[in-house]
Amino acid sequence: MFPPGFYQTNYRALRFREIVRMVGLPKAFSTYFATRFKQPENATWMPGLWNEIECRQEDLSEYIWQGTKPHREEFEKLGFSVCQYSKITRQLNPNLRDTGGIFYLDSSRRYVANLIYHRLYVPATNSVRNIIVIAFTAAFEQGCLSCTNSKNRFDPGDGDQVVQLDSYSVSFVHQQFLSHLQKRQGQPREFPTLESLRTWFDDRQVRKFEERVRRRLFVPMTGKQVEAAKRRLDGPPASRRQSSTRTTVLWLIIIAAVVSLRFLRVPVRERTDTLTYQGQQFKMAKPYATYEDYKDDPNNLDTNELGRIENTMTTAKVPKVFKDRKEFIHTLIFDLKFPGYGLGGLDERPKTDDGSALDVEAIEIPQRDKSRYLVVRESPDHWDLLDDFVASTATNAITHVQLESRILRYYDEHGNLIREQRL
Repeated sequence: MFPPGFYQTNYRALRFREIVRMVGLPKAFSTYFATRFKQPENATWMPGLWNEIECRQEDLSEYIWQGTKPHREEFEKLGFSVCQYSKITRQLNPNLRDTGGIFYLDSSRRYVANLIYHRLYVPATNSVRNIIVIAFTAAFEQGCLSCTNSKNRFDPGDGDQVVQLDSYSVSFVHQQFLSHLQKRQGQPREFPTLESLRTWFDDRQVRKFEERVRRRLFVPMTGKQVEAAKRRLDGPPASRRQSSTRTTVLWLIIIAAVVSLRFLRVPVRERTDTLTYQGQQFKMAKPYATYEDYKDDPNNLDTNELGRIENTMTTAKVPKVFKDRKEFIHTLIFDLKFPGYGLGGLDERPKTDDGSALDVEAIEIPQRDKSRYLVVRESPDHWDLLDDFVASTATNAITHVQLESRILRYYDEHGNLIREQRL
């Protein structure tokens, strides 16, 4: 319906809920106002079909191989195999310094996974930012289910479900993906050949592209705009900045006003290389200007601190009784969850033989491929803690729980018993 070509992202068309997902509620109102004045940018060739982004393994830079090494190792441990390397080459964004990705399929050929790397120059701080995106997807007759750590995503299309997770652990995102799969009816689609995967990918790319063009999220560029963007891309950095400044004066004025207002309300704090958890100080890999910068760095902690963090998380005291589910979740978020790392449940109502309701939640242990699991049971006037343990998320991830004859049994996606606890 819409011709392929260079398109730009039109931030004015972003919905408020999309902005909340990208920047969080505290910044959403000022960001929403600012985007109403922002000009379209980030020109890329669309719809970006398989043969347009496919590349050879050697085409990916050393930055990508170094930055994704631990993630690639996790995919291999989970039994996923590489089926394509990708690289965006037809793009006109002068701040995109490097990009690349890897497509994976699991051994059943039903689960598609993506590992994407972006190296971005941030003019405001004159720094380079590394972004790593992890995603797992299953295709059903009616839409797709995806779990991802990507924040910069638009509302899903009809029938699609996207679960956003705040984690750079491949194993943790995969475990949450399997848990959400338990609620879906029917078997995910199988991709017996590489051609079947390509066809599905291209059809999905075209569908998403056309839906976003109709929403005016993507706007086509004229020939003159493309030529001007190419000149800026090929020109020296100084001329790029000068040209960009002319077109974003109003945007910068608004940002300056918003920042000024924030400084009027909040005392200026120096950057720090530590954060507080359970009353203790833990060193980060380096000082970060913002919490978002810290979260977006997959290697954001001093490796010498990982053992102490794990010990602190696994020995932190948890109440045996909660007055309701709200108090239980509040404890997980504000007392047990480590800043910038994941928290997620099994997204199911575990079966019990007494008709009670169970809630199973997992708290990610940073960079350890482990989670601390807590299981509570609902009573008429309180919630009781039934089980509290640590388990690996790299292999045999827990996806199903049953309570029978006062015995808690935990199973993986294949129905294998991986833990049993008598109450």
